Amino acid sequence: MGKSNLDLSYICNHILHTIHTQIRQYKLEGDGPVLLQYYGDSFLEDAVSADKDRVKEIMSGGPKDYPVMYMEKYPVYYALIYCRPFCFLAGPVNIEQQQVYYEGVTVEDYLARKHQIKSLKIPYCKYKNFCQEVLLLFYAATGKEMSYKELNERNYISKALLASMEAKKSRTFFSYQEHARVHNPYRHEARMMDAIRKGDVERVKKCLEETFTGEYGVLSKNSLQNVRNLGVVGMALASRAAIEGGLPFEEAFSLNDSQILKIEEMNSIGEIEIMIRRNMLQYAELVHDLKHSADKKKNPLVEECKNLIFRRMHSKIIVGELAKELKVSTEHLSALFRKTEGICIKDYIMKEKVHLAENLLIYSEYSIEQIGLYLGFSSQSHFGSIFKSYDGMTPKQYRDQYAAKDF
Repeated sequence: MGKSNLDLSYICNHILHTIHTQIRQYKLEGDGPVLLQYYGDSFLEDAVSADKDRVKEIMSGGPKDYPVMYMEKYPVYYALIYCRPFCFLAGPVNIEQQQVYYEGVTVEDYLARKHQIKSLKIPYCKYKNFCQEVLLLFYAATGKEMSYKELNERNYISKALLASMEAKKSRTFFSYQEHARVHNPYRHEARMMDAIRKGDVERVKKCLEETFTGEYGVLSKNSLQNVRNLGVVGMALASRAAIEGGLPFEEAFSLNDSQILKIEEMNSIGEIEIMIRRNMLQYAELVHDLKHSADKKKNPLVEECKNLIFRRMHSKIIVGELAKELKVSTEHLSALFRKTEGICIKDYIMKEKVHLAENLLIYSEYSIEQIGLYLGFSSQSHFGSIFKSYDGMTPKQYRDQYAAKDF
């Protein structure tokens, strides 16, 4: 073993308390693995210990010189590390934050029933975080370093997989040729992205009305999921085009994420297609507003400052702290920002907070007090006075006049 037992014990306990999953250390013998050490909170609720065939099943692939990622039932994962004459088994973890169901019950209850135990608690952990902890234990046990990318390549890339991908490509290409199917012309996509990049709203509208002999690709055999997938791809391209057109990347990515999550909730092809069209127009409108609000050359420092402001919209923003993070003096940043944007930083911050407040007042059910606190205002009255100075009405009056009744 590459490290001392003391080091390994420390690492195992660290992982246990960091991601809250069990770790078992076995000795590999002729009759099978023998449990030497168990790191966990509840031995009785351990599916591996309760089901004697579990270890043999997980180890059926034989020893490997890399951590073996084992998925029992999506989204439940284990990891196996060999360091003869020992091995370590970490898991289970659940990589989905939202509950997953099988046969009408949660994945925990499904697996508890499968392994004939009363209950099973599986901690949530992001897949990448689980892999990083596994790689830490792998290094402690073997002295070998391995990257996250290499871990996934060793586990999931095989000659059989690469061959099947080539076969799928060939079959798909043949099918398109046989049925005389062609994709929609690339120039159409290029026109659309160029129009968004330039903030040309009218041209985007024309692109959306264009007809062509080709068709969109098939990204899923399920029609509804296919439209969702095409929407995700289209909106991702549009967000990048908008960034190239000058839209701050934090704003573009946040908008893109929110729209994709919304599409995931939709169950109507027509509704999704309308959402995608509106998204394309929205990006073009945002870029158009940026380009026409002030005809000025962009300054990289000012753009980075605007990105910092966008990320901190939910808190009180102090100009001195922005300057410190950007490694310039407050005076220099303030003067440069006013010269470039035609507005002082404090006024820009308030303008952006009011703009975000407008959207929350229209499309959310948060109370006016909650919105004010979320945006970092010291009190509801402070929020109200700032909002009124920009919109000429109180937040309540604005909500009463513009709030969407159904969202």
